[in-house]
Amino acid sequence: MINYPKRKQFYQKYVVHLKRLAIAFLLLGLLGIFLPQFLAFTVSVFVGWLLFFSGIFTGYTTWQVDRSSVLGWLKAILLVFIGLWMVLNPLVGATTLAILLAVYLFTDAVLNFVLAFQLKPAVNKVWAVINGLVSTVLGVLFVYYAYNPLTAAWLVGLYVGISLLFDAIMLFQLSKGADKIVVEELVVEA
Repeated sequence: MINYPKRKQFYQKYVVHLKRLAIAFLLLGLLGIFLPQFLAFTVSVFVGWLLFFSGIFTGYTTWQVDRSSVLGWLKAILLVFIGLWMVLNPLVGATTLAILLAVYLFTDAVLNFVLAFQLKPAVNKVWAVINGLVSTVLGVLFVYYAYNPLTAAWLVGLYVGISLLFDAIMLFQLSKGADKIVVEELVVEA
């Protein structure tokens, strides 16, 4: 027998958090669509700082654990160098991100297709399939057009914005589907 109060509480929290995430993705997606190069450069600089500080922490750990580790120092130096390079040259960072985002979009597509086959029929799984198809198309376009640094920066912002917009739509639709599950379980329980 289903413990309905716990299930209801879970689905209510699930729906609220999915809707909040959908709103955040919607706002970020619109930012990427209307200001694509701003989003691309922002992401590039952010990733650059992440790599830089990862290098600092890797160097600190190597110093504390094994000062003679050539690989530990090499990794730290590479992370610091690449991180600073991306921070100081966001256009180059955006080109690198274009390649990485193509990989991300193909992975996102596969995960959305897997999600679609795991969802109950009442959960609006068609949106996961649509989101997977959009991610596939965007990934193909990234691979085809991302040879020029300026185009790559524009593509990073625009396509990530479009992908986030479709993620927002999918999350909102899944939250509506979760509401249906709660209603179905209430009918089954009664």
